[in-house]
Amino acid sequence: MKNIELKISIKDFDEINSLLKKTKAKHIGEMHQIDTYYCCENNRLKIRNINNKEYVLISYKRPDKINDKISNYEMFSINPEEINSVQSSMERRFEQLVVVEKNRDLWIWKDTRIHLDTVSRLGNFLEIETIIGDRDLKSAKEEFNNIFKLLGLKNYKKFSNSYSDLLSEKLKTNSGKAVKFDQSVLIELFTRASKPA
Repeated sequence: MKNIELKISIKDFDEINSLLKKTKAKHIGEMHQIDTYYCCENNRLKIRNINNKEYVLISYKRPDKINDKISNYEMFSINPEEINSVQSSMERRFEQLVVVEKNRDLWIWKDTRIHLDTVSRLGNFLEIETIIGDRDLKSAKEEFNNIFKLLGLKNYKKFSNSYSDLLSEKLKTNSGKAVKFDQSVLIELFTRASKPA
């Protein structure tokens, strides 16, 4: 799967919330997320804990660009009963990089997800993720540009890195030994414990 994404820092969410309501965006609600990132040579790999109820493996690859960029990603839902087993298997294969904890307020406008994130030890951020799906890139880009303009994001500070990069840099975390990503490892790990999200 692919999307177009962008991350910016933001002081507070009051103005953005007002603008989102004006655009008729759908408010999905708030959630608590804990993302455990693993050292991976040619990919980004994490297990996401959502409200201590849902668990998802997320694998993605994207360039570190300040402006909007295309991300290629895969998501697998993990059976909650298997989460401890899956985490143990992951840690046997990959070193843990960093744990990012955040509160996320999720809005959806057309095929675009808007994340209002309060990230522990980092601050407030807004993320836009426009799903490309089966349509052409031009159509997805137009939608992305429209919500970008509607929310008045032109003058906000943009970030190229993920939360894991920002937190690792702040904490001076040792990146550890990065293992080369291999799709077959995921297939082996999650054949019994998960299903595509």
